[in-house]
Amino acid sequence: MSQPIAQATMQVRIVEGHFLIEDGDIDPPAFPAFQGADDWLLTTDNEITVCSASGEWHVLEALLQRWTTTPPSPGPGWEVHQQRRCHFSSGVLDILNPAREEIFGTFYLETPGSYHVRAHTSDRENTRRMLDNAAITAGDQPIHVIERFLIQFWPAPEHTGDHTSTATEPHAPDRLTDVTTLERTARERRQRANDTQ
Repeated sequence: MSQPIAQATMQVRIVEGHFLIEDGDIDPPAFPAFQGADDWLLTTDNEITVCSASGEWHVLEALLQRWTTTPPSPGPGWEVHQQRRCHFSSGVLDILNPAREEIFGTFYLETPGSYHVRAHTSDRENTRRMLDNAAITAGDQPIHVIERFLIQFWPAPEHTGDHTSTATEPHAPDRLTDVTTLERTARERRQRANDTQ
């Protein structure tokens, strides 16, 4: 069975409902525009935003992998996934909090360029419930490793002038912090529609 050519596991502290994977060459930092309430993997040039299933303060585990070709399915426990393309100017990626005050680790791609980015996680609704329930008893202590992400990178063909798969917009701080609310609202609308049928 094929294996990744590089990987790293990091503990990431979630404070505002998401974390960033950012190329060291990013200047100035960009902020992704949400395409829909169910988006949780967002990309712009040199930046990936990964949204947690919950806005609760917790520490999640992120496993990053670099592959030479499309990775095989990771198997049980990774039921949910989203895939994007992203262009990285240096290929040196910092994993950090939204305020860029805390770096949780650095991951090295082989070369700069365009990459497919595929993130896997478990059932987000179940994860949100577990995190919300754990927060009731956690007090001031962070909740550890209820949520996990597997983030895989492999080379993508270059398309001149089209490096991103998600639109960009000027800094809109409320949009990043409200992604969990957007997800919940969309789910609630779908549930109400199902209940009335």
